[in-house]
Amino acid sequence: MSLPIEHYRFVPIETATVPPGGLIEHFRDRWWLVHPERGVAYYVGARGKDASPQCNGDEAVARRLFTPDWAEIRFIPSVFRRIDPHDYCNR
Repeated sequence: MSLPIEHYRFVPIETATVPPGGLIEHFRDRWWLVHPERGVAYYVGARGKDASPQCNGDEAVARRLFTPDWAEIRFIPSVFRRIDPHDYCNR
């Protein structure tokens, strides 16, 4: 059973593969869940929060875990995501 596409946020590959300024998270040599038109996928759930990258270092695991019919599994050497330091602070 695959989750609805509405439970994902996407970043175009052209954007995701260029390091942004500031603090970043760098995903190296991963197999990504990719929407052919929208880009790399992050699971956000029904509430749209806490984006979880949909990638794995092992191709077989990625193919077994990621099965939506709208997606493909693609190897991408580097994907970057900006980090907000406030996410790691007690408020």
